[in-house]
Amino acid sequence: MRWTLPNTLTALRLLAAPGVAVMFLYFSRPLADWFALLLFISAAVTDWFDGYIARTWSLESKLGAMLDPIADKAMGGDRADG
Repeated sequence: MRWTLPNTLTALRLLAAPGVAVMFLYFSRPLADWFALLLFISAAVTDWFDGYIARTWSLESKLGAMLDPIADKAMGGDRADG
């Protein structure tokens, strides 16, 4: 198994999910709101990029196919189609 850029982006998205909540432990509001929003937007952008890169560069993998929906659910996604 090769560790590819799309898989790395997906793994970072998995780490970002609890990071959104952790922002409220370390920062007071409204600063925590802004940091959490920036982290969430960054995760959303990497979601698009990992899919685009995987398809464009033919880097689709079984690991990525498994991790992507998990990361989507962890970030609060509602996609059922993967």
